[in-house]
Amino acid sequence: MANCPHCGYHLRLTDWKPDCPKCGVNLNYYKANERLLDESEKAEAEHAKFQPKVDRAKAAYAGSWKAIARIVITLLPVAALFLPVVKADGAKNAIDIYKYLSEADLGALLGAGAAGASVAGLALSAVMILVCLILIIMSLGKHGKGRTIALYGVMLGAALVSLAAFFPAAKATAFPGVETALSAGVGAYLYVALQAVSFCWNLYVVKTGIPVKYTPCLIGGLPSEEYFGYIEKGVSKEEIRRKMLVALAELQVDAEAAGETEA
Repeated sequence: MANCPHCGYHLRLTDWKPDCPKCGVNLNYYKANERLLDESEKAEAEHAKFQPKVDRAKAAYAGSWKAIARIVITLLPVAALFLPVVKADGAKNAIDIYKYLSEADLGALLGAGAAGASVAGLALSAVMILVCLILIIMSLGKHGKGRTIALYGVMLGAALVSLAAFFPAAKATAFPGVETALSAGVGAYLYVALQAVSFCWNLYVVKTGIPVKYTPCLIGGLPSEEYFGYIEKGVSKEEIRRKMLVALAELQVDAEAAGETEA
C-alpha cells in the first residue's frame, strides 16, 4: 500500500476513508493545486519540445520556393518514364515495361547478369523517388542533410546502373522472352538526366538551407527557451514559479490593454 504524502503513515487495506487515520489530511486533495501545476508544466514542456519538429517538417515541404521546387523536381523523372524508354518493335514506355515484368520469370530475369542489373536498378530508382518524397519531412532534422544526400545519391546511382547495364544486355539480347533487338529510347536518357538534376538541386538546397519559422511556445507564461534555460541552470521550482507569476501578470496586462485598444 501507499504512504500518506503528509506524514508518511503506511496505509493499510482497512484504511479506505479519504482521510489519513494518523494526521487527518485529505489524501485526494493534498497539494492538489501543486500537482495540477506540475502536470500543466509537463504538458506544456512536452509540447514545446515537439513543436519545433512540426515546424521543421512544414518548412521542409513548403517552407520556401526551394522546398516546393524540390518536390516538383523529384517527381519530374516519373514523367520521363511515360516517354519511349525502350525501342523494341516500336516504342515502349513504363506501362509496357510493367506488363513485361508482370509476365516474365523474375527469378530468371534478375539472375540474367546485366539484364537483371538493369531491371533492378530501374526498379530501385523508381522506388527511391517515393522514399525521398516521404523522408523529405525529416530533411531539416539533426541528420537531415546527410540523409537527404545519401537517399538522392542512391536514387541517381541506381538509375545510372540501370542505363549502363542496359547496353550490354540489349546488345546480347539477354532479356528473357525478348528476341528482337533493343535500344534505349529518349525517355531512358531523360530519366537519368532528371535524376541528376534532382540530385544537384538537393545539393544546392542542403548548402543554402531552408528557413524555418518556429512557433513561439510558452510554459507557465515563460518562453520555452527561458524555461529550459532555468532548468539547465538548476534554478529551484519555487523561483521558476515566481517568475511564472510575474510573466502571467504581464501577459494579463497586455491582453487587457489590447482589449481596450480594440474597444
